[in-house]
Amino acid sequence: MASLPEVPHCRLASRNSRNRRRGMLRAAIYMAGAAVVTGASAEAPLSGQPVRLGWFETANSLPARSLELNVGTIQTDPNVGTGTGNQLYFGGGSYALSDRLSFGVDLQSYQDPPVKPINGLFPDFVVNTAAFWAKYKVYDGETLSVATQVSAETFVRLESPVFGGRYDGVVIGSLKAPITYKASERLQFHVTPSVSFLPETVGGNAFYGTVASLGAGVSFAATERLGFYGAVDVPVSGSNTISNTATFIAKPVWVAGGRYLITPKIALDAYVTNSVGMTPATSILTHWPDGDMVLAGARLTWTPGSRYPESFRGVPNPVTARHRNLQIDGFTVGSADTLEPGTVQASGWYGTDAHSGVALNFSLDRDTEIDLIYENYAEDGTAPAALVPTTEPRYMIGPKLRFMDQNNGDAYSLSGRMLYGRQIEPGVAGVGVFYLEILASYKVNDRLVLSMNPQLAGFGNTEIAGVGFGVNYELLDGLDLIAEATAVGLDATTPTWAVGARYNLPNTGLSVDATATNAIGRYGIGTMVAQDNTKFSIGVTKRFNVLNWR
Repeated sequence: MASLPEVPHCRLASRNSRNRRRGMLRAAIYMAGAAVVTGASAEAPLSGQPVRLGWFETANSLPARSLELNVGTIQTDPNVGTGTGNQLYFGGGSYALSDRLSFGVDLQSYQDPPVKPINGLFPDFVVNTAAFWAKYKVYDGETLSVATQVSAETFVRLESPVFGGRYDGVVIGSLKAPITYKASERLQFHVTPSVSFLPETVGGNAFYGTVASLGAGVSFAATERLGFYGAVDVPVSGSNTISNTATFIAKPVWVAGGRYLITPKIALDAYVTNSVGMTPATSILTHWPDGDMVLAGARLTWTPGSRYPESFRGVPNPVTARHRNLQIDGFTVGSADTLEPGTVQASGWYGTDAHSGVALNFSLDRDTEIDLIYENYAEDGTAPAALVPTTEPRYMIGPKLRFMDQNNGDAYSLSGRMLYGRQIEPGVAGVGVFYLEILASYKVNDRLVLSMNPQLAGFGNTEIAGVGFGVNYELLDGLDLIAEATAVGLDATTPTWAVGARYNLPNTGLSVDATATNAIGRYGIGTMVAQDNTKFSIGVTKRFNVLNWR
């Protein structure tokens, strides 16, 4: 296992000695606990083939007493149409009572006009759906499995001029009979006959009606952590597509993508599809109009439980006070480290030019963090108006996933974060902003850390790219000096910078900081937009260990 370079300092040598003793003790406790639970479940639920390939149901199921939770989104090309395109948000979960029987809930929400016209217009669609389903594995042989799934669902809200108005509580459902053939430990083939029970009319206006379909898919586990899949579902009766003339027609629905296990308990799916449904009954519906729009999707799946391994790296090394301090994001360049499992972190900051904000970060499990931010950008009147999505307070939310961890044997630390944000303004739909970043850091020694942060943000027809560079140096125990600079491109031209200091009070989980910067924000697109005047701010961060998920 790789280690940090030795620093000739008595304090560091003593710290390393203590850490080794703690590591040996923790390893002993971990292995003793593992011996107890191995008989209950030696294998994490996500280590097998996927239960669903995107929206496509297979005959696979989770092991008994497994809980699975998921959240995700699918998105049209933001360069097609106006704004940032169309988005569908979804989430849900399931619980396996046994190896054969499981129950689940799926929720999804869509509200957008289409990116292509229907009858020359761009009518708004609001489709919010809730589904309850049960799945039973009828037969489970060495090479063949057969299951049946039934769902009872409702359009909680269904509204569009294409549908003739608004309707609440429209009842729908589905019946599926997936069949899975296990060609090998890595390769599976799937065939799924399905029927989606949708009404023929809503409010006297034509609707999809009952759709019978036959689907086929394949899934391949390339490695222990990486797999690929694809599927197509073809209607054999009924209609599943709204055409550009507002008529109902039939077209195949398809999905292609892959899954990567961040940890044995957390998986990230990425895929492309033409579907606009993630529940069993709506999975047959294509995105309007014509069903030829390609959407990109991502789903984060979590299977909590102390019975399962928490990392592919083995027993984690002890976490020092310095490591915990480095889990806090910088002023404009984020941290490549994630919070320890069960940690909740609350931050707040206030500064000149009406800049303020709060952030809540919490860790589901090792290598995974969820970030929720509320921020009011600085407003001195000099930042280019075309680059500022709003002058109103706004929220941002999204996951942060760590792929490499220098503290546990990797050459450096590497994470990715996605944030979606929108302004909070009564009576206004708001401007949606997508923000993606790669977070990389290298710990030169126990005091010096270098960071690099490629970023991309977009809203409407505005796009900004940047690469941030950061230096964190621990001058004294708990006192970090931080300097950051971000070069920008595409629609932005003025680089941003930030300098400041952060003091981490020993054994309290409390940190205070002071910073000077020309960036209008501390998170997201605001870190890449510069103003003429220097903005000063102070901040406070507090960490809480609320629950040990492991």
